[in-house]
Parts: sequence; structure tokens; C-alpha cells
Amino acid sequence: MEIAAVPPCRNPLAPAAVLALLLAAGCAAGPAPPDPAECAALFRRYDAAVRLYPVTHFDDRGGMVPPAALSRPTVALRANGCLTSPEDLDGLPALAARLQPFAIEAGGPAIPPTPVHLGIVTGIADEALVTRAFRGLGYRSRGIGAEGLGRRIYIGVFTTQGALDQALAVAREAGFIAPFAATHTRF
Repeated sequence: MEIAAVPPCRNPLAPAAVLALLLAAGCAAGPAPPDPAECAALFRRYDAAVRLYPVTHFDDRGGMVPPAALSRPTVALRANGCLTSPEDLDGLPALAARLQPFAIEAGGPAIPPTPVHLGIVTGIADEALVTRAFRGLGYRSRGIGAEGLGRRIYIGVFTTQGALDQALAVAREAGFIAPFAATHTRF
């Protein structure tokens, strides 16, 4: 049995060119945006690990060593793009100015006092920017350290569903990836 020779590819889009086009299309699209639901779930996993393993110790050089149980949710939050970058907040000052005069919603059913977790910023300048903007809208805000991630920003507390929904909407419009109602945080 004889095997016929395969003629050379005469297609104007040779296999190498097709591969280059596919790679270019993938690069042009860029990474997929973070999934807000996945980020909120990862933040809750991080919170659960912090509650279960709150003890941090110091290494021989005096550096803080987070519990090993925090490493997996920390890496997952970073890998999934759940941290708020300075670029995400570029429009925040303009948004705060556009929303003036601003009134926090008072309607809706009563809810237990609930803060909103805006997200994690990676620098002190971003924390200051967010604090100025949200306090300028009348919200109380607080930043706390998150080992291996940056600064967690909270606003609130809210005692009506209308106020909570409004705060979540403002947070999303401000550029935060996955704001959510925090259930285990005290203000």
C-alpha cells in the first residue's frame, strides 16, 4: 500500500498565519473581567479563614507571618482580579462631584445594621481618595488592613434596604469590582 504525498499548503492563510491571527485576537481581547459573584464568594472565604485563624506571628526578622490558611484565599483573590486597582477608581472624584447634592436613601424595609464592604485597595493614596469621596457623600467609612492584600474599605452602617441598595449601586459605579453587604464586620 502506497501513501500519497500531501501537497504543500496553498491556502493564503498558512497554518502559521492562522495561529498568529488567533493569538492576536486573544491578546486584543485581554483578560476576562473579574466575576463579581466569584470575587464576593472569595472575599467571604477569606473572611472565614480570618475568623478561624486570627493569630499572626512574627518571623525571625520581625516580619508578620499570616496563618497558612489565609494563603489560598489570598492567592485566589489576587489571581481572579478581585482587588481594586488605581485605574478602577479613576472616575471616582468625578462621580462624587456629579452626585452632589447627595442624600442617603432612607426608604425600604428595616434591616439589621449592615456595613458594605467596598473592596480592597492596594495603596494608601487610594484609601485616602475613597475615604474623601464617600465621606463627601455623607457615608461613614473605615479602612482596615488585610494581610497579603492591602486595605479593606467599608462604608455604613445601613439600617434600611433602600440605603443598602443605594450604597452598593454607588460602590459599583465608583469602580469597585464586588461590593457586598458584610455580615461579620462591626463598625
